[in-house]
Amino acid sequence: MRRIVTLFGMEQQEKNFTHTLPCGENLTIALDRDAAHAAKSRGEIAVYDDRFTENPSFRIFDSYRIRKNRVKREVIRAMLAYNQAHPSEPKWQRTERSLLHEWLMHNFAYRVGFLRSRASDVDLDNHAEGKGALGYFMKSAWEVVLGYLRPNKG
Repeated sequence: MRRIVTLFGMEQQEKNFTHTLPCGENLTIALDRDAAHAAKSRGEIAVYDDRFTENPSFRIFDSYRIRKNRVKREVIRAMLAYNQAHPSEPKWQRTERSLLHEWLMHNFAYRVGFLRSRASDVDLDNHAEGKGALGYFMKSAWEVVLGYLRPNKG
């Protein structure tokens, strides 16, 4: 992949990474949110690479649609391999186990109707490493409550 240097001196991939998983699904990891949405529109598993921030993360769009744990593991392993081949600064550091656990919690929340708008995509950031389901649900619920309490600035 070709690389470009940003204004901040960080290197980023110029192109999207597309890979066919062992299950036969196509996976696209994109540095551009619009490119990730386009991949989603094509029926691919779409991942937005948002690792070049203070809290590095990958966002899997419509992650609730992926129900088989085998497919989830294939996606996670591809993301881990991508991260190793194209490291970010600050580093994205997550374990396969915690990534799968967080994804399962998102899917569970979506299925039971808990904060569905927030649970439809899974945002796998560094701050969530090692958090349990209760911590995740409490944090998400609190953020929603705060959204109602804060005056709308606009």
